[in-house]
Amino acid sequence: MFRTRTTLPVVLAALLAVSFVSVPVARAEDTPLAKAMEEMGDHYKALKKIIKDPAKNADSLALIDKSLAAAIISKQHMPKVIEKAAAGDKAKLIAGYRKAMAEVIATYCKLEIQLVEGKNEEAVETLKALHDLEEKGHEVYNP
Repeated sequence: MFRTRTTLPVVLAALLAVSFVSVPVARAEDTPLAKAMEEMGDHYKALKKIIKDPAKNADSLALIDKSLAAAIISKQHMPKVIEKAAAGDKAKLIAGYRKAMAEVIATYCKLEIQLVEGKNEEAVETLKALHDLEEKGHEVYNP
């Protein structure tokens, strides 16, 4: 009887402890593409808050550098829509995705030039265009 009284609480405590251990589960958000896209989104939000202020151009340029790195990583990984597409559609989708990501990268470069030249008001408009590219791309590649 004594053994049952001590064994049961120990087993229950062990089961309870195991239930709190988190086991990593691969989710769609854990892909390199999803992580890079999320980074770009975070940087975009931060840029949107400071891009008008010439005094913060150094911070804006640093965010653009990080965004460019994330965009290049994104271009190297195909979205699931392409992976799941019919064989006949893949080449067209890949070409479109690469072109779209190249446009994003070019727009970030344009944004950088505008900030280096102190053209913050133009940069605000370019940032809006960048957002439009994101929405357009997500309609096709992340529906």
